[in-house]
Amino acid sequence: MKKRSMQFITKNRVFFGVLVLLLAVTAGCAAPGSKSAGQSAAKGVSQVASGQPMEISENVSCGKCGMYPAQYPRWHAQIIFKDGLMTPFDGCKCMFNFLFAMDKFDKTHSRDDVEVAWVKDFNSGTWINAAEAHYVVGSSMMGPMGKELIPFTDNAAAMQFHQEQGGAIMEYGAITPEVLKGLGMGGMQMEQGSKHMKM
Repeated sequence: MKKRSMQFITKNRVFFGVLVLLLAVTAGCAAPGSKSAGQSAAKGVSQVASGQPMEISENVSCGKCGMYPAQYPRWHAQIIFKDGLMTPFDGCKCMFNFLFAMDKFDKTHSRDDVEVAWVKDFNSGTWINAAEAHYVVGSSMMGPMGKELIPFTDNAAAMQFHQEQGGAIMEYGAITPEVLKGLGMGGMQMEQGSKHMKM
């Protein structure tokens, strides 16, 4: 009788052990876009995407500087990779700096892995393909990280902004690391409550 009860206890332990293991494995197989699936959403460098621009949630940080882009919706930019992952940015300057030094900021992707980059038209706030935008570079308008590359859907809008705020109009292919270095970090705008604070 004692031997039978010991076998019963042992079988129950094995059963519950297998059950716990199955639950753990099932939890680890959550959908790729969920936080439990290993995406670093809190750090902001990966979310599942489908080639189209994604909403940038408040808990993700910029893939280059670590700030939180959700605080600066007018300045959003993002890169979507061929594997369906998205990296958000708090401005075009951070996005271009990331693209020119990807090996420093992203150990899993290269420039060849980029499917598309998106930026927001400064006037309308609508997403536009970064390669098709017209940028006003180095104007008097400050972005989250100081002097910025300000994107517009059409050249006429970029020209009007340039006449009012200064800077130079550049196309996507003309933007180089040297252009970004020329912008520096001067006049950064930092959100503090509802106020902007210059650094």
